[in-house]
Amino acid sequence: MVAQSIRQQQALQLPALQEDLAIFDSTLVASDSLRQSTKTVHFIDKIEIQQDGKRLPKKQPKTNLPVELNTADTTLLKQLRGIGSGYANRIVRYRQKLGGFYSKQQLLEVYNFPYETYEKIENQLLVDTTYIQKLPINTLSIDELKRHPYIRYFQAKSLYENRVKRINKKYSGMDDIVVDRDVTPEFLRRIAPYLSFQ
Repeated sequence: MVAQSIRQQQALQLPALQEDLAIFDSTLVASDSLRQSTKTVHFIDKIEIQQDGKRLPKKQPKTNLPVELNTADTTLLKQLRGIGSGYANRIVRYRQKLGGFYSKQQLLEVYNFPYETYEKIENQLLVDTTYIQKLPINTLSIDELKRHPYIRYFQAKSLYENRVKRINKKYSGMDDIVVDRDVTPEFLRRIAPYLSFQ
C-alpha cells in the first residue's frame, strides 16, 4: 500500500521489535496496512533502537556554544560536555543557594564536580554578575545571613552584632565591616559580590 504523509518520510520496519514501527521526525507517517492492523504502532521521536530491539534514549548533541552560568537552565547545561542531568541539577540548586555565580571557578564548589570536566568546558562558560541576588546586609537577621552557603553562624553573628553597634545601625560599605576572628579578609573577599548596603 502507498504510505500517506504530510511530508515524505521513511517508514522503517524493524524485525527485532516484531511490530510495525513508524519513525518520524515530528511528522506523522501512516500507511493503510498500519491503520488496519491491530498491532500497536509506535511513533518514535527521541529514541534510538539497537539491532537487538532494545531502546536507548537518544543523547542530546553536545555544543561548543558559550553558556552563561547565572541564566542557564538544566537543559542548556546538559549541552556541555561531561554535564548530565545530575550535575545540571546540582549546578542550578547551588546557584539558587548562592544567589548566582560571580566566577566560573565557583562551579568547582558544586558537590563532587570533577575538575577534569571543568577544564573541558571552562572556555565555554560565561558569568554575568548583574544576575546575582544581593543580600541586604543592613536588614537581615543572623538566621537570614547564615542561610547563604558562605556564611556560617559565627560569621553571621559577628556581622549582625557589629552592625547594630554602629551609630546609625547600618554598614555603608565593605570598609565599615569589622575584621575579627570570624570575619576574615578572605571571608569578606568571598562574600563581597553578594552584599548590598542599601
